[in-house]
Amino acid sequence: MTTWTAPDGSDINYEQYGSADPNKPYMLLLPGLLGAISSQWRPFLKPLSESYRLLLVDLRGHGRSQNNAPALNVTQMADDLIGLLDSLNVERLHIAGYSLGGYLGLMLAMRQPRRVATLLMHGTKFYWTAEAAAKMQQQLDPDVMAEKVPTYADQLVKDHGGRQWRTLVRQAAALTAGLVEGGIAERLLKNVQAPVLVSVGDRDELVLLPEAFRLSRALPQGQLLVLPNTRHPLQTAQLVPLLPMMQTFHTE
Repeated sequence: MTTWTAPDGSDINYEQYGSADPNKPYMLLLPGLLGAISSQWRPFLKPLSESYRLLLVDLRGHGRSQNNAPALNVTQMADDLIGLLDSLNVERLHIAGYSLGGYLGLMLAMRQPRRVATLLMHGTKFYWTAEAAAKMQQQLDPDVMAEKVPTYADQLVKDHGGRQWRTLVRQAAALTAGLVEGGIAERLLKNVQAPVLVSVGDRDELVLLPEAFRLSRALPQGQLLVLPNTRHPLQTAQLVPLLPMMQTFHTE
């Protein structure tokens, strides 16, 4: 277990995968909300490591990363990533983020345009309405989850620990609600300089195809990838065609 310590004392867990060949570019792989690097992106590691130096990070409060703050905040989570990259002297990199990970990758691309070469946002919900957030908050109830989706609850216990997962789910619900008014404004997307591949499953229950299309068109160098027979969970995304698209897109 390798960690970087944030200014508030939270240890942020990260993992480096593959060789340290300086000729290979870096790629940062980010899990989604309630996800962890122990279970997300794993099938992609071996093939991607042939061309990239891979960096995986457990988001604050997720997996093996701590959260000493009273809540989850996307700005603080992005600060964590920037601080970690600074500590590792990573000057330029490609980013692939699933769900909230893609949102955080977009924040990095906006805040540090010279650092982010390309960005993949897979299954990332950008347009949060009050109705969508309210529906998500109803779903993000640990007691309801334990009763109605026990298999998923068991996975959360495995990823985040028996004591932490319930707190994390409640914090995730609050974070989602905060994106309705406090999220990135669409008008600011015109300032994103990096090429962005917006990837979505054709059966995604959370991110509808019109939303993904709208996001891809709002980005100056946005592109849209629709994956067949794919729902929102990352594990439903098959290596092909996502992997070859990533390998083609994440080049300089």
